[in-house]
Amino acid sequence: MKGEKMSLRLSVLGLSISLFATSSLSFFVSPVAAQASDSVEQPEVATVESMVSGDLMCYVTLVDKNGIRHQDVGATFEICENQETFLNKKVNLAYEEVPVNDCQSAEPCGKTRLQTLIIQMTLSDSDKSQTRLPCAS
Repeated sequence: MKGEKMSLRLSVLGLSISLFATSSLSFFVSPVAAQASDSVEQPEVATVESMVSGDLMCYVTLVDKNGIRHQDVGATFEICENQETFLNKKVNLAYEEVPVNDCQSAEPCGKTRLQTLIIQMTLSDSDKSQTRLPCAS
């Protein structure tokens, strides 16, 4: 009987240790898993809902073909300069990793980080046809 109690205690102790080890490991793995879940594929075709120039880049809100909203997608400042052309239009998008200022303020500090930004935005064929003027007869 004494041996069975000891065996049961060791089993419970072993289970406790394995649960602790698993939770400890998941603690170290979690940040990586969280980073992976944040790296959502950006749409190649979407409708532009808003465009705002920020300190470090242009921030674009897009709605993809599935109705999923992508907020604060980074873009080059040149993209925001053409807001009147692209706002509320369906566009084709091209992305590239670009060095971005990595300082606490908009002032350059010599530090940069690579950020995937929209580097090119063009009207999709369906919106080009809607923006054409009718022929004069």
